[in-house]
Parts: sequence; C-alpha cells; structure tokens
Amino acid sequence: MPLRLLVGLIKGILLGGLIGYALAAAGLTVLPAWAAYGGAVVVGLLVALVAGKPIWAEDARIEVGAKAVAGAVVAPGLMALARNFLEMGLPMSPSAIPGVTAADGVTLGTFAITSFAMVAAVLAGFFDADNDGTEPPKPKQRGKDAKAAPTGKRFNVDEVLEGVDLEELEEQEAKAGRAEP
Repeated sequence: MPLRLLVGLIKGILLGGLIGYALAAAGLTVLPAWAAYGGAVVVGLLVALVAGKPIWAEDARIEVGAKAVAGAVVAPGLMALARNFLEMGLPMSPSAIPGVTAADGVTLGTFAITSFAMVAAVLAGFFDADNDGTEPPKPKQRGKDAKAAPTGKRFNVDEVLEGVDLEELEEQEAKAGRAEP
C-alpha cells in the first residue's frame, strides 16, 4: 500500500502540475477564485480517469465514474483549504520557471502550479492507495449456453408436477377468469 500511495502522489503531482503550468503560462500565475475552483473540478475529474483503476481497464466505467464524481466534489474543498491555509511564500521566484511571469503576493496556495499539484496529489494518493489491483473472480460457465440454477442442482419437471392435476388447475383458472384464450 505505501508503494501505491507513492505512485498516486507522483501521478497527482505531475497531472496537477501540468494543468497548473498551463494556466500559469497562460497568464494566470495567481489564480482568481473562479479559475481556482473551476480548475479544481477539472483536476478532480482528470485524476479520477488515471489514478486508481484507470478508465481503460476492463469493467472500470462504473468505478471511474464514481471516482470522477467524488473528485469533482472534493477537489474544490481541497483547493479552498490550500488557498486559505497555505499562505507561506514560494521558496523561489515564479519567473524562474520558463514561460511563467512573476507576480506579487504569490503564496503556495494561490500559485497555480503548486495549488493544483497539491490537490491532484491528495486525490490521486487516495485513489491509488484504495486500488489493490485485484479483480473479483468471475463465475465459471460450463458451456456456451450453460444456465444452471444458483445452487447448481437440476430438477425434473415430471417430479415437480407429480400429484398435480393439470385439468383441475385449468378449471380453477377458468372459473377465476384467468383462462388463456
């Protein structure tokens, strides 16, 4: 599990950092609230596609859909925590990063690259740590069209209908008005 958590953290840092870098290179070095929270929703959705069981895995659509909804709901909350509580300055100037212009008042929680990387890392860490990689066993079929009862036992129709008077049943249904045409 610690290895899966580490892999998830790395996936999240890379994905969130790339999205944050794209926004910072586009001129949004210090994120306004609308860009931060809207971007967090997008990061939550994208992290759900690749962290844990990825979308391209067999029978993964329902699980990935649930993770995407959870990521889209939780990511803005994580972004709010980052923006409000991580108010320490960056250890270097943002202008040292190619394509990013310097901005005044940049903190760890408001800088696009670091805030998205942290949000994505937390989500991907949880999603990857939760995924143990094992698949539940699929039921075995004996043949192409094998349809066995859940207990695996077969029954004989004649034994089941033994002692049942079919003519009497038809008469009772006719009296009740449920006779077949």
